Amino acid sequence: MKPFFFTFKSINITWFMAIGIVIATISYIITGFLAKEYKEDKNKIEDIFMVLLIVGFIGARISYVLMNLQSYKGNISSIFKISHYNLSLLGGLIFGVLTLILLSKIYKIEFYNLFRIYIIPFYFSMAVGIWILMFDLLLLASTHLNNDPIKILYVSLLFLMGLGLELVTSNKYNNKYISFIILVIVMFLYYMI
Repeated sequence: MKPFFFTFKSINITWFMAIGIVIATISYIITGFLAKEYKEDKNKIEDIFMVLLIVGFIGARISYVLMNLQSYKGNISSIFKISHYNLSLLGGLIFGVLTLILLSKIYKIEFYNLFRIYIIPFYFSMAVGIWILMFDLLLLASTHLNNDPIKILYVSLLFLMGLGLELVTSNKYNNKYISFIILVIVMFLYYMI
C-alpha cells in the first residue's frame, strides 16, 4: 500500500498523519464526555488534552534521541528532523504522565481523576493507531513487531483489553492504583509481543 493518504503536487499527507489526526480528534471528544462523567470542568480537561498531546509528542522525540544518541553524534542538526519513524512510545507515555502530575497541581484537579480520564483515550488511540503500520511497511519493519502483521492484531487486542479492564474496574473498584497496574501490565505485554 502507498505510504501517502493524499498527494497533490508537493503536498503529501501520510497515512500516519491522516489517521493520527482522526484518532486525536476522537480522543479529544472522548475526554469531553469523560470530563462530565468525572464531574470536572470540560474546558480544563480539553485544554489539558492539548497540552498532553504536544508534550507527549515532544517527549517521544526526546526519548528516542536519548536512546539513540550514537546516531546523532556526527550530525546534531538531525535531532530536529522529526518524523513518525523516530519517536518512542514509552518516552511519550512517561513525559505525558509527568506532565499530568504537574498539570493536576496547576489546575487543582486530583491526579488520579485526570489519569483515569486520559487513560481511556490512550488505550483507544493505541488500539486503533497500531493499524497505521499496515499502511507503512517501513514503519512496521522499524518496530519491535519484527515485520509481522499478525502481531498488529495482538497489540490492538491488547490495548482493547486494557480499555475494557479500565472501564470495568474503574467503576467497580475504588483502588487508586488499579489503573496504574493495568497500564504497567499492558505496556509490559506490548513490549513482550
